[in-house]
Amino acid sequence: MDKHVICFNGGSSSIKVAVKKVEGTEVESVVDFNCQGLGTPKGYIDIKTGGEKEKLEMPMDDHKSALHEITEIIDERFPGLNIVAAGHRCVHGGPAIKDTVLIDGPDGKIAGYLKEYSSLAPLHNPANLQIVQAALADPVFGKVPNAGIFDTQFHARMPEYARYYGVPRSWIKDYNIMRYGFHGASYTFITKRFAELNKLSDTDNNIVVAHLGNGCSMAKVAGGIGADTTMGTTPLEGLVMGTRSGDVDPGVLELMADNLNTDIKEIVRILNKESGLYGLYSKDGIKEMHFIRQAALEGDKEAELVVEIAAYRVAKYFCSYLGTMDSPKGIVFTGGIGENEGYFRSKVLNFMKLYKWKIDETANGTRSEECIIAESGTIPGLKAWVIPTDEEKVFALEAMRFA
Repeated sequence: MDKHVICFNGGSSSIKVAVKKVEGTEVESVVDFNCQGLGTPKGYIDIKTGGEKEKLEMPMDDHKSALHEITEIIDERFPGLNIVAAGHRCVHGGPAIKDTVLIDGPDGKIAGYLKEYSSLAPLHNPANLQIVQAALADPVFGKVPNAGIFDTQFHARMPEYARYYGVPRSWIKDYNIMRYGFHGASYTFITKRFAELNKLSDTDNNIVVAHLGNGCSMAKVAGGIGADTTMGTTPLEGLVMGTRSGDVDPGVLELMADNLNTDIKEIVRILNKESGLYGLYSKDGIKEMHFIRQAALEGDKEAELVVEIAAYRVAKYFCSYLGTMDSPKGIVFTGGIGENEGYFRSKVLNFMKLYKWKIDETANGTRSEECIIAESGTIPGLKAWVIPTDEEKVFALEAMRFA
């Protein structure tokens, strides 16, 4: 009999639920549910099966009621599913979580970690906990092992010299202020896939990966292990993102709090919600790279500058990570921007002057395809890749460890 895994990934007012058939290391999509507008009268569920999409408008009070609607749909339309495990995308595990874990009940140790580290990921961990508790209370999903796959776990073996900031030791010890990193499932997938494509052992798997979407981060992978990353204690640090500033002088927080007659909490909110592409590009509240890229191609100089600001930040991190690696085997672009925006990728590569990238314009023009888009003219064998990520495959395979 086929085995199926339920994968949960959601926020405070939404939840995505994917059903995957798993056979060995092969994962196949069965159906995807996207529940939006929880707690509002305009809630709906998008259902995607194969190439077909359907929208069901229905108010859902919370995550628990959303999961109840999904189990009803599964029972009616997919009665043959053999659900053996559930995988939860969780964001912040603090220093406690270093691997995928079996969730030990709605008020157990893992739920306690989600609560404890909510201050480090206030937009994500509370929603993760709500979804975990809703799944465990569900008559279908609660009967199978539920696994927690944390964004931070890929980076858990980062060396201390990369993990720690230059802050008082008491901050590290008493308040867990250190670099954790995020997008762990994406980096897990890309690291394994790059090794497969290049027939590399873990020891030789030395790459730098740029996960570029609305949220953006990069990771240095040395010997198949996360060795450094651009996001830090929270997802605010690092690259220029859709609405997040990325790196900024900490002194700006006090300066702008004084200038705007507000507190640092409000300044951090602005850096999270009103900065990045959204803050830099002054037209129509746009935060999506593809709109800004198109405007740049049509001659909009402001848009061109925004693209270059974001691309230069990526190029800087590529260069800094590559410069601290033995025998780098490649760089990888992934995520919505990384996989689809050839114009942006070329900007990044052209900023990396030392590497003299020879760009294959045909390959670089493709979207969401595995391909080599450039080769370095100064480091023999170093290539730039595009590899589409598949985080849900990671969630499904990790959850199957407990089935």
